[in-house]
Amino acid sequence: MKKAVAFLVCLLFPCLMGSALSQTLSVTGKVTKIEKFGHARLDITIEDFLDAGFAFGDLVTVKTGSFEEDMPFFNGYYAESGESMIRGYPGQKNIALCINYGHFADTSGVSVGDAVTLALKEKAGALAVQQAFNLVYTNDRADYDSDEIFANFRSVRAGRIGEGKLYRSASPVNHAYGRNIIANRLIREAGIRSVMNMADTDEGILKYPTYEDFDSAYYMDLVRNGHVIALGMPIDFSSDAFAQGMVRGLTFLAGQEPPYLVHCTESKDRAGLCLMLLEALMGASEEEITEDYLASYINYYHLDPDRDAPLLEVIAQRNVLRMLRTLAGTGENGDLADADLSRAAENYLLSHGMEEKAMRTLMEKLQ
Repeated sequence: MKKAVAFLVCLLFPCLMGSALSQTLSVTGKVTKIEKFGHARLDITIEDFLDAGFAFGDLVTVKTGSFEEDMPFFNGYYAESGESMIRGYPGQKNIALCINYGHFADTSGVSVGDAVTLALKEKAGALAVQQAFNLVYTNDRADYDSDEIFANFRSVRAGRIGEGKLYRSASPVNHAYGRNIIANRLIREAGIRSVMNMADTDEGILKYPTYEDFDSAYYMDLVRNGHVIALGMPIDFSSDAFAQGMVRGLTFLAGQEPPYLVHCTESKDRAGLCLMLLEALMGASEEEITEDYLASYINYYHLDPDRDAPLLEVIAQRNVLRMLRTLAGTGENGDLADADLSRAAENYLLSHGMEEKAMRTLMEKLQ
């Protein structure tokens, strides 16, 4: 075992007639750095932690000083906002103790040099979350059954939204994932007239035509004619910056004509949140909203609704239902059966500064 890890296999109970009743896996290390956002980096490398017998998706008990908590071990920031996790991020050498959107050092009282013990609590205890958010996709068109699936392009039909009024797609202008050329053609064929771009800034859009593989002429015509708003929005639905971006973008669309396009980079998360709000505003049910959101994950990751139902359920619980419960004010585990999502969406927009006239105009143009 490498020096970075002090590996300890200990018996949970005394030996009885020469045999152990149970064993547990435990390693010890020290805090070497408190990172910018309060994450506590340890002297235990990711490689050594894995070699010791831990795996991504395990639930691990972390003890340091008077602090003790059970944390999932993830290779990304998959913990919910405010929850703790052990980070084994690709490209970084060592594990770290984190609170997603929080400050672990302040919460735990840990400092550089403090000893930390990590013991296996439950093997694969958080594996469903790890698998659901560790999905990867390819950028090869040949791996997808159609241009529409590859570009995650589709008409949004939920609640009172009319046919051909609202679309979503991967970015028709960002060339990074190779979907822009196909997305640009699809929005041209759909006759898109107005665009809410949640990913880019105005300056960022103007840089795309300088790249050799750029071919999004239709989109750039919309930009030049004032039919695209670029918002450069964050992904955190609960943030003021997100709410302000939503109000700006939807107020802009209210002054434009459909068909509308809402997109971010992949049309998965930021665009997904926006469209959940619009669908709720237009009277869509929880089932309709969930189905449209999950379609993007099915498209990108080749998921099967039956075979991959457990993964899709985790994604729905963490992303769709959490957002809808926040919108409806039902609490973290609240029942949405009796929630008026349309009224909740109205209240969200009005309380964050959207004029009622603009909201009603947009609703009329969508139905």
